[in-house]
Amino acid sequence: MKKANINDAKDVFNKLKTANRKFNTNLKSIAEKANITKKLTMHIARHSFGNIAGDTVHPLMLQKSYWHSDLKTTLNYQANFIHNDADDALDSVVNF
Repeated sequence: MKKANINDAKDVFNKLKTANRKFNTNLKSIAEKANITKKLTMHIARHSFGNIAGDTVHPLMLQKSYWHSDLKTTLNYQANFIHNDADDALDSVVNF
């Protein structure tokens, strides 16, 4: 992205698309070497990170990690992964 013209939306889009393609190719290679049979992409890896981070990583650190310009974006994104209340409620029913 260092070579991207940030004033040219098309150039930024193309550079991001190329970088994402390279990451996906490398992730596929890593998955094969690690005997991971499930599809592995940057999108899946990003969601996996969000799910693992849960509510244990401070939102401001997550905002930096995700490169979100607005903290609200990070909080909304993380809301998809934080299910502690639902998990606890389910555990109380299933585990008596």
